[in-house]
Amino acid sequence: MGQSMALVADIGRQSVRFGLTGGEHGLAPRDVRKFLTAEHPTFTSALVSYLTAVDLRDARLPSVLAVAGAARGDLINLTGSRWYISLSGVEAVLREPPMALNECAANALALSQLPAGAFTPLRGPAPREVRPGGNYVVIGTGTGLGVAALVTAGDRLVPVQSEAGHMGFIPATADGQRFADFCRARGIQTEVETLISANGLLLAHEALSGRKLLKPEEVTRGAGRDETCTAAVRLFVEQLGMFAGDLALAFGAWDGIFLTGSIARALHLQLMDPAFRQRMEAKASFRRQLSEVPVALVNRNDLELLGAATAFGNA
Repeated sequence: MGQSMALVADIGRQSVRFGLTGGEHGLAPRDVRKFLTAEHPTFTSALVSYLTAVDLRDARLPSVLAVAGAARGDLINLTGSRWYISLSGVEAVLREPPMALNECAANALALSQLPAGAFTPLRGPAPREVRPGGNYVVIGTGTGLGVAALVTAGDRLVPVQSEAGHMGFIPATADGQRFADFCRARGIQTEVETLISANGLLLAHEALSGRKLLKPEEVTRGAGRDETCTAAVRLFVEQLGMFAGDLALAFGAWDGIFLTGSIARALHLQLMDPAFRQRMEAKASFRRQLSEVPVALVNRNDLELLGAATAFGNA
């Protein structure tokens, strides 16, 4: 797409962020503005509001959309949102066909643009530079659970989109079985995301105590001080470790696992606990290989826009 300017968007369940990339200012997203889904009946309404705000209402713009859902077909349903994205509708507004990718795939693409200081190592080997020749996996924990890989194809890194967060949940401990039984009794579908997400922390606390909390921050802040919060976080961390090991095997991600999202950042200290790494490596035939896989937290909350800008630059 050369050095032309483009619009990039991070379209989540509760909000959308727009920005501009390319042109004489380079790929780093700029003129970033946020709109709440509750304030706009449709995505197109928010898009037009942004274009008007940056005085580009009549511009012809290519675009890259990082969406919280499977980026397939013309109509994209956003997981857990009343919005949907019509790519033909976006094209009608911008007069250029848009590119769409899953938000976690955008996160994966962004890794290659980050400085070393953006990564916080967890237990195990130090993080390696993200570059062609390696295979990596990204796990995003927030309102949902996102998964994507970044794999080498020739001399390029290519994102592999995934909905692995909706794979079946397999309890690995007594508390995990208690959680699964709690969900089943209430008719809640038990997928990996059912536990490894913001709402999953609240469900875990309720399953272990019988008491409801309103915000996941109540659980993360109570870890180490409150017995049930500590147990709920331990269950979350151990299940995340097991899931990370499964994903490393599934994608051949021997060169790095990266944890993104607000929940992972909030649980930095707990993820340093040996239990995370032990669960990750607990595979009979590949324990040694998994012990050599680096794991790091990503200390940025702008990866979706940066990844969308990277996709534009690579196109």
